[in-house]
Amino acid sequence: MHVVRAAKRYRVLLQGRIVLGPERSLACTVLDLSWCGAKIRVAPEVGLPDVFPLVIAAEDLRTVTVHLRWRRGDLAGVAFDAGRRG
Repeated sequence: MHVVRAAKRYRVLLQGRIVLGPERSLACTVLDLSWCGAKIRVAPEVGLPDVFPLVIAAEDLRTVTVHLRWRRGDLAGVAFDAGRRG
């Protein structure tokens, strides 16, 4: 089966932080990016909410609101909130 993607993905290796509350965040690794989402690696035992802020350390430090689309083991796919694409 061929999967049609909304946007071209680019492989990256960036540090990220999943914000779970005012004083709580978790480290993750951003493995690929597109204009509409990302694939991240996070410990499989960590539960992720349906919507959360994701801080991505690239040339600049940016925070995007993401929606969890899928989860398999230590990998997760997230879609950027339409109003917060960075």
